[in-house]
Amino acid sequence: MLAFSFWVSWYTYKLLAYMHEVPDLDSKEGGGIKRLDRYDQLSCYILGKNKGKWVLLPFQIAVLLGMAITYTVVGGNSLHAFTTAVNPEIKLRKWVFYIIFGGLELLLSLIPGFTELSIVSLLGALMSVAYCTIAVAMSGTVQPPAGSVNYEPMAVPRGGLERAMGIFNALTTILFAYSGHNVALEIQATLPRTEAHPTTVKPMMKGINITFIITGIAYFAVAIAGFYAFGTGVADNVLMSFAKGPTSWVVAMADMFVVVHVASAYQVYSQPVFLLIEATIKERTTGEHLAVQSVGIRIAHVVFVTLVAIMIPFFGSLMGLVGAIAITPTTFLLPPLLWLLYKKPARWSVDWCTNWFLVVVTAIIGTLGTIGAIYGIAEASKSYHMFA
Repeated sequence: MLAFSFWVSWYTYKLLAYMHEVPDLDSKEGGGIKRLDRYDQLSCYILGKNKGKWVLLPFQIAVLLGMAITYTVVGGNSLHAFTTAVNPEIKLRKWVFYIIFGGLELLLSLIPGFTELSIVSLLGALMSVAYCTIAVAMSGTVQPPAGSVNYEPMAVPRGGLERAMGIFNALTTILFAYSGHNVALEIQATLPRTEAHPTTVKPMMKGINITFIITGIAYFAVAIAGFYAFGTGVADNVLMSFAKGPTSWVVAMADMFVVVHVASAYQVYSQPVFLLIEATIKERTTGEHLAVQSVGIRIAHVVFVTLVAIMIPFFGSLMGLVGAIAITPTTFLLPPLLWLLYKKPARWSVDWCTNWFLVVVTAIIGTLGTIGAIYGIAEASKSYHMFA
């Protein structure tokens, strides 16, 4: 599944990059080329204004809100782990750290847009590479007693229904890893264009290839090393699996790297929400009122996301749910479907078969993942008490 999702997400990201620049049917300005700088512009161009908007909008909002909620859970948990590692005397509840993380995001949310986010984004990317490196290195140093690590999932005592739901949730949890497609066109829109290089496809493809090589190495290394070290007992966040000891400071440092990474990633996914809403209110509001409403929208978004994270702090099931209802449609299903409708490849050609295969298979996986994730959240909620 990790190899499958890696290949498919790489492939569908390329599809989006090639659909960024399309023939302009209404005007000959710009050499007859129209640039679609947002995902919703692409869907409206291919499906029509009304249908394109409503086919994409529910999934897009699910991605942007779902990722922000999940990142708040991860950031709060990692901040809690870092604090307790540095000073075990601090006994604050986890939900307090969710609020602290939300406060940080509130400040970052005042950054106007994508261009201004470049330094924050770069810092987050470097942190993700750093904590993945630490996770792999630390997993390699773990030397459990012989026979103490279980590598057989069937040996874990679970009922048939629980096992099936766990498998369904696991499928879309893996798909959750590749979620950048929702902001792919916004990122491509920031690339400079010159007379010598009027198209952004080539530099975007270079960026995509470098990105997937690095993330692929990181994902496979962490998955293999983490499972080798802990087997089926590995925590949802592998950093939480390491026992306290002489190297606790290294794990604490990795936890802080996670906080910085998800803090920046939160903004990458939240900025499109702000821009989408602000574009709507701009039509009927101007001047100071627009600025006040813009700040109010950002505050309301962060407060809402933080409250939901406190109410549903189940990282594993959250990843599966967001992966199923948000990432699967926008990353794995819609790009090949839009490509089929845009390019109209010959029936039974390799292009036609490949993309229809992805549409059908990922739709099935998304449906199963939704069922598994909801089951997992329902089961976890039975023993959870908010603010306890």
